Amino acid sequence: MKHISYNEQRERGNFSFPVEYHYVTNHHPRYNMPYHWHIQYEIIRVLQGKIVITVDENEYTVNQGEILFIPDGAVHGGKAFLENTIYECIVFDKKLFETDIGESGMLQKFFDHQILINKHYTNEHSLIKELIWLTFRTLKYRYEGFEYIVKGALLAFFGLVLKNKLYTVSLTNFVNNNQRNIYKLKKVFHLIETSYNKPLTLEELASTADLSPKYFCRFFQNMTNKSPISYLNYYRIECACIKLINDPEISITDIAYDCGFNDLSYFIKTFRKYKGTTPNKYLKTYQQLTKG
Repeated sequence: MKHISYNEQRERGNFSFPVEYHYVTNHHPRYNMPYHWHIQYEIIRVLQGKIVITVDENEYTVNQGEILFIPDGAVHGGKAFLENTIYECIVFDKKLFETDIGESGMLQKFFDHQILINKHYTNEHSLIKELIWLTFRTLKYRYEGFEYIVKGALLAFFGLVLKNKLYTVSLTNFVNNNQRNIYKLKKVFHLIETSYNKPLTLEELASTADLSPKYFCRFFQNMTNKSPISYLNYYRIECACIKLINDPEISITDIAYDCGFNDLSYFIKTFRKYKGTTPNKYLKTYQQLTKG
């Protein structure tokens, strides 16, 4: 897969250990995950509740105790199905395994997208579940030697996937057709991510995907289960939550304008629609929960 430049560009961990860990509750500013992509791999496990995540054009319902694997370059996003959902995720770069490809070269085939690892792992995959849970627990507590345990557990995960043939061989034509749609979607996401604070129109979004507004609406709805404008507003509210938390002294009016809203009352109404509360109450709740 050719990685175009419209991605979430963040440093994961550090150069020698490129792994990042997140613990997500309903008070996390990105509790409901906006659509995005990155060149790293991601594993999500649900501790409580249920989440629905779309990876490229496929939707997965991940229940408590289950695991979802997201390959590099995949457009993904989702939302909690239950209000009290708690999940964790780790994001890691293939640089972690550069000296551990193995004689068979199967891991390299995975990195090259010649084989596609299965994404959803339920309770029937007990050994895989144990390995992934060990990985998360180790990253959470980071006791001495945690880097070796995490790397070893992830390699063992790949080994079990290969041993049990929990993968499919890439179908070139399907991947090429699918990638055309993903490429268009990534261009739209890039425009939203870089210009959400501007008055974007449906016509501008459609033009970015080289589609007519009418067909673009249908295309975007099929790919994300949201209308383009609904997703744009959703993304703006997610950005507003991050600004609220990172700079609690900034006024609600300034945040509204900084996130592309030119009407304060509409901003508050939209914020309530997606977060179930007002910006002020959201910030107070977050501050109370993170005290100490």
